[in-house]
Amino acid sequence: MKKIEHQVFLKNNKLDKKLLLQPIQEKIEIFDRMYKLLETVSDCEKGSLLEQLEELDLEILEDIDEEYADKLEFNEIEDALEEHPELKKVAPKKEAAKPANDEAILEELVRMGRVRNIAGSTFRDLGVKTQLGWNTVIGKYRVVRTSVFRYRYEVERI
Repeated sequence: MKKIEHQVFLKNNKLDKKLLLQPIQEKIEIFDRMYKLLETVSDCEKGSLLEQLEELDLEILEDIDEEYADKLEFNEIEDALEEHPELKKVAPKKEAAKPANDEAILEELVRMGRVRNIAGSTFRDLGVKTQLGWNTVIGKYRVVRTSVFRYRYEVERI
């Protein structure tokens, strides 16, 4: 293996891996365990293990970049980590004016032109409480499931 890029990155930015988010720490721990296996596996298995290690190394770098990119630009990440050793995920901001009922939500979707290929999770996120089936009538709208293996729907005006 060429070099372990996430370790070089942490060293260059003077970061302690103990101050990173727990999932990133766990990935680094898994990487370290896999790296120790390099000495014990046969030559045939080394190629596969090296590929996995390189993928995991890249994934760790991407995770660090995703979580701390805004702080890394200004090299302030170390200070931020010391102030907040456990960073908590910020809950997404809720929209101020969510429609009150399912029909109003569907009306808003139609008004925006979003009537095709809508995921079931999108309906839940928007606050639709009605259980959606293959053909579900909600007020003056019909929600039709369009996919057998995925929960995708279309909204039609009745």
